[in-house]
Amino acid sequence: YNKLSEINNTVARLSTLDAIFAIGISDIIKEPILSAATRGCFGVHAARLPDRPGCSPIVWALLDGLEETAVTLFRMDEKIDAGFIFDMEPISIGKDETAGDIRVKCDEGTITILDRSLTTILSGDNQGKAQGDGSRTFTRKWGLKDGELDLSGSAEDILHKVKALSTPYPGAHFYAGDGRPVIIEKARLGADELDGQRSVSTKKILCVVAHPDDEALGVGGTLIRHAQIGDQVEIIILSDGEGAKSENSAKDLERNNKAILWADRAGCIVRQHFDFPDQQLDTVPLIKIVKLLETEIENFKPDVIYTHHPGDMNSDHQITAQCVLAAKRPMHSKGQMPYVFAFETPSSTDQAPHVAPFAFLPNHYVILDNLLDEKISALDIYCNELGSPPHPRSIESIRALATKRGAECGALAAEAFVTLRSVWAFK
Repeated sequence: YNKLSEINNTVARLSTLDAIFAIGISDIIKEPILSAATRGCFGVHAARLPDRPGCSPIVWALLDGLEETAVTLFRMDEKIDAGFIFDMEPISIGKDETAGDIRVKCDEGTITILDRSLTTILSGDNQGKAQGDGSRTFTRKWGLKDGELDLSGSAEDILHKVKALSTPYPGAHFYAGDGRPVIIEKARLGADELDGQRSVSTKKILCVVAHPDDEALGVGGTLIRHAQIGDQVEIIILSDGEGAKSENSAKDLERNNKAILWADRAGCIVRQHFDFPDQQLDTVPLIKIVKLLETEIENFKPDVIYTHHPGDMNSDHQITAQCVLAAKRPMHSKGQMPYVFAFETPSSTDQAPHVAPFAFLPNHYVILDNLLDEKISALDIYCNELGSPPHPRSIESIRALATKRGAECGALAAEAFVTLRSVWAFK
């Protein structure tokens, strides 16, 4: 209401009523509407009060694996789901029932308690009972992002989420290798004969780079390989890679968009593209970058992280590697530590002195062989960043480097890495 007169007129009309029932809405109703009617304003909460007030009660009942919930008829006051309780109807939750099924039960339960209690409320015989000061576990609003399935989690957790977010809710989902979401409406545990048949589980792969094109030049073949076998591959880029170029004619204004195009072609996703200053990461308080990476890593929970080599000649690369290692330092880590591998970036890693601590001394290899052609083909997206022989970022030099790394591990072509952190937490 935009005008006081309109509010007063509305309250005047409502004051002629015995009671107001606000059913199926999530808005917070305030005074003077709450006390306008003679008996007050009533709501129905799809959970047992006072135990579970808050948002998305049906979703949370299923996520928490409850076997029973309730619908509660209560008189609204200025606190959330805290007024006097007038009636309650228990709602059973079957093993295979979804949010849609429970919602129908709750609608039927609402009709039951209104039929049972409406007359006694209007007559004043039912005065309700105070909720008391017992434990109240508020449930938060469930958002679309919360529906993403963690396929590395337990089967029961996945099933709970699928049931909780089925129609009419947004739907549990995961992202396919091409970046498109797949919504799961129904799911069940597989038959016993399927147990143990899958030898390789999907993993979460995170690549953290300083500039767009670093991911394609340094670790592109490996990221493509991960995506092909079904791993979830996401990329974080810290700057646009263009700000330090002195001539406007040399700048590629589409470089950020090209990162998205490359990721789509490789079966990956650009998770975040921050706008830190190009070639000036050393002017940013490192704690700011570390904190952002800590949040992204904690939310994504990668099994493997790829980033720059700490000895690169490019200072942005050095700082990126330093921040990644700080963001996932063991003393502050929760749960299993991801593997952390450093890759070599043409025209940066190779330009460093071949002595400690700069030297890139690989001890981990990913065989590309025929996949090298796919990596080279995808580099067309970043054609402005490529050079002519003998430049390290020329197609000829990139192919020669892959051949050399392949020879080191007995393959036709490979990408090489330095293991920065490897922790096996077996159970």
